[in-house]
Amino acid sequence: MKPFSRVVALDNNQEDLDAIVRALGRAGYSAIPYLFDIAAFVPPITQPCAGLRLVFSDIHLTPTSGINGVDHASTIGSFLKQIVPVGPYGVIFWSKHEADETNIVKELISRAPDIGFNLPVFFGFMDKNKVGIGQQDGEVDYDLFRNLIQIEVSKSESLSVVMDWEERILLAATQASNGLYQVISNNTTIDKGQISEEWMQLLSFLSQEAVGKVSAISNAYSALDNALLPVLEDQLRVQNSSEPNVDNPISKNLESTGLAKLKLSQSISRASLNSFYLVEDFENGTLLPYNFRGVISKLKPEAENFIAAHFGTEWIEVLYSEFIFDGEKIVQDPLLAERATPCLISLSAECDEVQGKIPSHRYLLGVIFDPADLKSFLRSGKLARGALQNIGLVKIGGTDKCILVSCRRFTSEHSVTFSFPVLPIARLRRNTLEEIIHHYTTHARRPGVMRFY
Repeated sequence: MKPFSRVVALDNNQEDLDAIVRALGRAGYSAIPYLFDIAAFVPPITQPCAGLRLVFSDIHLTPTSGINGVDHASTIGSFLKQIVPVGPYGVIFWSKHEADETNIVKELISRAPDIGFNLPVFFGFMDKNKVGIGQQDGEVDYDLFRNLIQIEVSKSESLSVVMDWEERILLAATQASNGLYQVISNNTTIDKGQISEEWMQLLSFLSQEAVGKVSAISNAYSALDNALLPVLEDQLRVQNSSEPNVDNPISKNLESTGLAKLKLSQSISRASLNSFYLVEDFENGTLLPYNFRGVISKLKPEAENFIAAHFGTEWIEVLYSEFIFDGEKIVQDPLLAERATPCLISLSAECDEVQGKIPSHRYLLGVIFDPADLKSFLRSGKLARGALQNIGLVKIGGTDKCILVSCRRFTSEHSVTFSFPVLPIARLRRNTLEEIIHHYTTHARRPGVMRFY
């Protein structure tokens, strides 16, 4: 099981470490403790801590005699490199030596590229003496400790907002699980000693009903997601629905613009933002099979005859007859056909599996092209065909690209013959895929998918 915690604590003194972990627990933060002992972290760090948002650390993790700020920063930086996953987090130092914090922070910032860790969104500091940690026979002031944490975390309002949102997601998931458990526990006909077994039977049954038995066996996680996510989303939307949020930093930020709408920062790439909402780029190492629902795949170099074999003619003919504006009336450009890359979008047929049929997969034909070529595919905001769906400007492989999908050109295969010469490069997110499927069946645009132009 992967280590998961929103908070970790680091110290080289076991008593101080135990005291800070107890204090964090009393303040509502469950922390994983790490002891720095003789140039090693205990327990050993085998992989980053998933979900991590706050790191509490002593400043002096080695004997101070002959040790300078560079050595302390190296130890702390090494810990951050190993324990912090990709994502925003904050570091709060606790120490009896507040004067040393500025030097340590300066060293960490300057040495971050060399050590190889991502800098936190904020550095904070708490005096051990103020809260009674590290003092013999001293009593920890837990209320003060809790307040000091809130003060430090408020240095990054954005991280505070994200942590609050993540807590509400977790609470909604817990409420959904509790509600389902009550279906079992409130049933007086079920023997109390059999509740766990009955609960497992119910979870298995719901997974089967959500996506079909075959899919539930091969991908139980996805099946359970489909079974429980509707209730989770409902619980999340009910939370705090009637409470005003005027003190929320987001509310204050929006109010600061007066009647004008808040504009997207010029420093943020619209293609990257679209990718966040519309697709999952596989550049960062995500690997899914090409037949997985919503996966976008491009042809491998050896697949020269694939388009002709599956779509009846050569790629340049398919490109101009399906995707190019007035393609039948203009001279074909071989260079454009080379720049525009054909792709396949997988549509797995859950309806087949639920009905007990042989599972089949359809693959819609799409095209990936450079934004500079958009004029060949789009005119006055209109596409060449009513059956086309514009995914939009996204990042694929770290590069800005445009994607069009034809909702009338497709090929298919059965699950026992997965052998297409293609390479998965990205995945359409659920709402984007549902829009494509809706267009596939009705040629009408489905509202509710966020895009940025």
